[in-house]
Amino acid sequence: MDELQRERNFMPEKKPLIQVLDRALDLMEMLARSKTPLRATDIAREMGLSLQSANNLLRALYLRGYLSQDESRSYRLGPQCLYLGSFADRWSELRAAVAPALAELTRKTGLSGFVGIIENDKLLCVALVPAELPKLPIQPPQLWMEELHCTACGRVLLAALTQEERRRLFARTTRRKITGRTEVDPAVLEQLCSEVAEAGFAAVDDESRQGVSSLAIPLRDENGKVYATIALSGGRGKWELLPFERKLEALKEAASKIRR
Repeated sequence: MDELQRERNFMPEKKPLIQVLDRALDLMEMLARSKTPLRATDIAREMGLSLQSANNLLRALYLRGYLSQDESRSYRLGPQCLYLGSFADRWSELRAAVAPALAELTRKTGLSGFVGIIENDKLLCVALVPAELPKLPIQPPQLWMEELHCTACGRVLLAALTQEERRRLFARTTRRKITGRTEVDPAVLEQLCSEVAEAGFAAVDDESRQGVSSLAIPLRDENGKVYATIALSGGRGKWELLPFERKLEALKEAASKIRR
């Protein structure tokens, strides 16, 4: 299954408030996930629309600068998206602050480094250094937004909330069972969050991706408040090469450097 299809399968089901707006946003998000520009016919097929409906959406977005076309008249995101994104990115200072320590963490462990926060009840990746590119954080694709409940980063962030805050968050959000090991029950998640708060770290195996493990600890400000989380993740074979204690020690060292 390709990444685009996986994303579609795991997005929570919702009834659109304004259907045409919902479709326009779906279209733009689909283009953002696609590795190549898409033709109008491909877009119509993927979205289950008639070609005329797809063309109406495409033309409106193109005229406003949110889409561009290449020489084959295939569509990709346009410059207006970059303009809006520059105002939406409120985390550039945090990304710059964690970049050196996160890159060093990835080089030292051979695993992917990740810094995340809660935004709009979702898991937002602020900085990502993939294991295969252990240099500086890349502009991360937001593939984990619906996985606050089933990643190590998400568990740490949830554990930093009060019990009442978690209860309200669980009541207003939808959780998907992505693998056979994904926990979605609020009572079970509440118990797991209590264990994370006591231990000071979260470890997750096979819950957000089959064969992928992650380990996360909180990042705290000078008053001890959790403002973000830093994590390591990797596939099973590579993950097991480094003992748990070494991974946890490397995370703590990185967190200490970020505080300094």
